[in-house]
Amino acid sequence: YRTLTSSTNDSEAADDLASCLQPGRRQVAAGYALYSSATMIVITLGQGTHGFTLDNSTMQFVLTHPNIRIPSRGQIYSLNDARWHDWPTGLQAYIDTVRQGKGEYPK
Repeated sequence: YRTLTSSTNDSEAADDLASCLQPGRRQVAAGYALYSSATMIVITLGQGTHGFTLDNSTMQFVLTHPNIRIPSRGQIYSLNDARWHDWPTGLQAYIDTVRQGKGEYPK
């Protein structure tokens, strides 16, 4: 989900496509939910991103992942290469280099 600052006072216009296609700088909150062996919500209100896990004994969300950050360099990459043969030659070469653990940031 995401929440945007209101661009109008007209409630009918709020449902208009134009109200959804606002620039990201108007976004004031965003988040998502994960449902698996645990239930988790991840949210940002513009001051960091935080994860909360549902405590089944109290039925309350508890802060379990404060200040989530993406590492500058990871050991895992993920992509859908089903149409690898249709990719530009340069992209194929780059992905091959990554797969071999070579390049600017080798494993």
